[in-house]
Amino acid sequence: MEPHDPGRLAQLAEFPEKNPGPVGRLDSNATILMANAAARRFLGREDVVGRCWVDLCPGMTWETWQRVLDGGHASELVTHEAEVPGPHCVLFTHVLSDAGDTVFVYGADITARRQQEKLAAAHAAQLAEHARFPEMNPGPVLRTDPAGTVLLANAASRAVFGTELLGKRWLDLCPGVDQATWAHILAAPNAYPHEARIGGHSYVFTHRYDPHTRLVFVFGADVTREKQAERALAQAERMATLGTLAAGVAHELNNPAAATRRAAEQMRDAFAALNLARGQLVGITPEGTEILAELAERSEQRAGHPSGLGPLERSDLQAELEDWLDEHSVEDSWDLAPGLVDQGFEPDELERLGEVFGEALLPAALAWSVHTHRVHMLSYEISQGSARISEIVAALKGYSYLGQAPVQAVDVHEGLDSTLVIMRNKMKTGISVVRDYCTDLPSVPAYGSELNQVWTNLLDNAAEAVYSQAIPKGIVTIRTRRDGGHAVVEVEDDGPGIPEDIQPHLFDPFFTTKEPGKGTGLGLSTSYSIITDKHSGSITVESRPGRTVFTVRLPLDSARTT
Repeated sequence: MEPHDPGRLAQLAEFPEKNPGPVGRLDSNATILMANAAARRFLGREDVVGRCWVDLCPGMTWETWQRVLDGGHASELVTHEAEVPGPHCVLFTHVLSDAGDTVFVYGADITARRQQEKLAAAHAAQLAEHARFPEMNPGPVLRTDPAGTVLLANAASRAVFGTELLGKRWLDLCPGVDQATWAHILAAPNAYPHEARIGGHSYVFTHRYDPHTRLVFVFGADVTREKQAERALAQAERMATLGTLAAGVAHELNNPAAATRRAAEQMRDAFAALNLARGQLVGITPEGTEILAELAERSEQRAGHPSGLGPLERSDLQAELEDWLDEHSVEDSWDLAPGLVDQGFEPDELERLGEVFGEALLPAALAWSVHTHRVHMLSYEISQGSARISEIVAALKGYSYLGQAPVQAVDVHEGLDSTLVIMRNKMKTGISVVRDYCTDLPSVPAYGSELNQVWTNLLDNAAEAVYSQAIPKGIVTIRTRRDGGHAVVEVEDDGPGIPEDIQPHLFDPFFTTKEPGKGTGLGLSTSYSIITDKHSGSITVESRPGRTVFTVRLPLDSARTT
């Protein structure tokens, strides 16, 4: 058989299509060059060739793709798990060609393995819950009577709480377990978890009361690493939020910066035209000089206060002035008329100017007035643009609380306003923001930057809710008030509302109602942790169609901020 036997090549070409697992070939830009039937079924569409792998494959990111390009050779493979509803889970392995211009993707169905892992985890949890061999348990295991007296403690318990545990009260040993908590433990029909920080470690103690034996079984688990991972994920959420805000701020800065630059460039032409007109005013009378001074003052005043004429009225007046200028042999009437309208001139006023300056100097006087007005207009635009840039920079500095102590007296209204400035690009067209601020709200002892992250998450969710409607418009209301020893902030939107079955899970980590890739499910969870754990406050939600309100309560007592 020849090395290039067509029959042999055809047989080899059938291998990808016959492969029961997803197989594909991509170029260095992640464009799909080939995908077998299994891959097309997994992606849920036939027209995948020519499309972007990162966009189609669930959970795939450009960061992962860069890892593939940086080190996806056979010696260092990059894998990625993708799951579609069903559920159907596939482990994709990416292999970069030696030339670095092609990436081969091989998928292996691991759905059964993942299901087995979940079943195994559930079975292990059940066994741990009913464990009767405490000494074999690596975590603290205790048994108490209904009064909380320790009757049994394993080695792990003694390592955490001390060697002499028998006869001591669990309420005295475990931080945070008081009489009210113990009553809940005894009344709970299921396992009752309790988190505690002991000796630099985080633990979750699961309590189960057995009414038949009248014993309380306590199973402890060291979750320090999990907490560290949770904090890392929360930090990742902050960085993702920061990245989104940075893009919005860049967009917000670009507009006034571009306008300022454009006005500065046009200023040179305006000055040149102004100097030319000034040079033509030879032999002007003292009365004419006085009139020019009045025109200059008028031009400056009008620069920041444009006329209130409607489009039709303005067009009619401009045409009328053009006709007057043409009748009096004033050149470039089409160029001068708009500037004269901007300054509020009427034909009668032009008649008066004609009498003062005469036919020879009138064109130069009118040109001088128009170009003076343009200079003032451009100067006003530069002033407005630079002021807008300063406003954004000041808001960004206030948002991040740069150079300030972690805990400080925070002006809630200032933080909300700074967040709105930073999120102006997020508040899309059609969204109205209403500020209903309390006039006597005192400062709140808080971690300023973290509190602003809460406002960002709540306002972002409100904007998304309003914009998700069939007609993307609505109202986001920010309301503040003082309620006894608490400052209360409410963020309300008139979006479609949150279903009742979802509301209890809103603050759970990784719970999200957004599409895959658009939400991590950590925004509200992080906000809940910031408000409750770090500020000893509370955050709640009430929702129905047309009205969703997130309410944040922050204590005004600095002693409660941890």
